[in-house]
Amino acid sequence: MAGTPFVRLVLALAVMATLQVPCAVRAQNLDTYRGRAPVVFIVAPGVESAPMAAQMKSLNEAVGGVLARDLVVIELEDLTDAQRQRFGVPAGAFQVILVGIDGNVIQRWDAPVAPQVLFSLIDAAGK
Repeated sequence: MAGTPFVRLVLALAVMATLQVPCAVRAQNLDTYRGRAPVVFIVAPGVESAPMAAQMKSLNEAVGGVLARDLVVIELEDLTDAQRQRFGVPAGAFQVILVGIDGNVIQRWDAPVAPQVLFSLIDAAGK
């Protein structure tokens, strides 16, 4: 997995402390976050994905904005066909999927997106 281990640890511990749910279960159930936090799914075709690394690097560099918005960042790599169907991501594709606190998809991108774009959409949606 790409990204700074410290940032991941901080984000994971904050969410786990709040929700007290194991990571693997949290990532599979959007209802856990509904009404609590916006979520950004970063879906990559594999663990060596350059777009995944670029997206995580930009989010790590903007960690203050991530934490200020309680944004939950979930990396999804090597999805099964059923998981790809569930998230609406074609096989072999990279996507960034922003989900609001209401559980609805705010927007999808097929390439890494600047954190400021995510933040402005979250702010406009009311967090």
